Amino acid sequence: MDGKVAKLRGANLDIDFSSAAFGSSRCPWEEAEGAGGHKCAVKDVSICDYFCGVQFLDSVLCSYPRPALEVLGPGDMDRDRSEIEP
Repeated sequence: MDGKVAKLRGANLDIDFSSAAFGSSRCPWEEAEGAGGHKCAVKDVSICDYFCGVQFLDSVLCSYPRPALEVLGPGDMDRDRSEIEP
C-alpha cells in the first residue's frame, strides 16, 4: 500500500451473506450447523469469532472452524491482542 491507503480504525460494519446476487459464498459455520442467522459482523453488537477482515473488493476473510485469534498473527491485526481479548 506504500502509504497511499489509510487504515481507519473504528468502522461499524454489518456483514452477512444474505444475497446470492452478490456472489455464491455461504457462511461455512452456518452450513456446518445447518442453522440460519450467523453474521460476520452486526452493527453496534458484535463480530464473529471467525471473522478475519474484508479484502478488496468485498470478500470476507473467514477462519472457520478455527477462531480468528488462533490463526492471525500480530502483523495481521491493527492493535494489540490485549485490547480485544476478554
